[in-house]
Amino acid sequence: MSSLEYDIDPERLAIRAGLVGPSVAVGAMLLATVLAPPETFTWQTRALSDMGRTTAATFWLFNGGLIIGGLCGLPFFWYLWSTARNGLERVGIVIATLAVVGLIGVGVFFLGHTDYYLATDMHGPAALTFFVLAPIAQWVIGTGQALEGETRLALASFWFGIGQTVGWTGWLLWRAGAADPWQWFAVPEAIAAIAFGGWIFLLARDAQKPSFGNDETDIH
Repeated sequence: MSSLEYDIDPERLAIRAGLVGPSVAVGAMLLATVLAPPETFTWQTRALSDMGRTTAATFWLFNGGLIIGGLCGLPFFWYLWSTARNGLERVGIVIATLAVVGLIGVGVFFLGHTDYYLATDMHGPAALTFFVLAPIAQWVIGTGQALEGETRLALASFWFGIGQTVGWTGWLLWRAGAADPWQWFAVPEAIAAIAFGGWIFLLARDAQKPSFGNDETDIH
């Protein structure tokens, strides 16, 4: 196989997309939290999406990171679908894809987008799509992995999903007795985003094993 053919192999490119996509999305989100001024974002008083308002200095970084990262990661789900071994894995892949579409939607339908396009606010539905479907996708795919005997990968999928649930449950329990029920909302949001992005990255790294294992013998 020539080096050019090697570089443009669709499966290899799709796997690389699974590494790049979550790195861009999560990296941009975390960088935005560092660069955002206090009037735009603090962990205690703001949601992550406040960094995506048009008045925020992090508007392009936050929203662009979600959109570009999400779009970059989508080809990896094609790879997962093409290599799926059972129906549960395929159902989980569909759910995960919809979760990523929701993540992209958070960037496209930023807070205040109705001042520029669409009369209906789509930010909330997009965010809800991501936060609800992300852990479900992990559990469904994890079950499919378990059926194929991939115990370690299945456990990782389950625990990434559990991590998201623990984050939201902890925040809801704290919220019940809080003076301001929306304080620290960004914390479970970030946990969910990191857990989902880290999971996609892990799946892509695992997929590299068979696809990249013979690099030295494939290139002539």
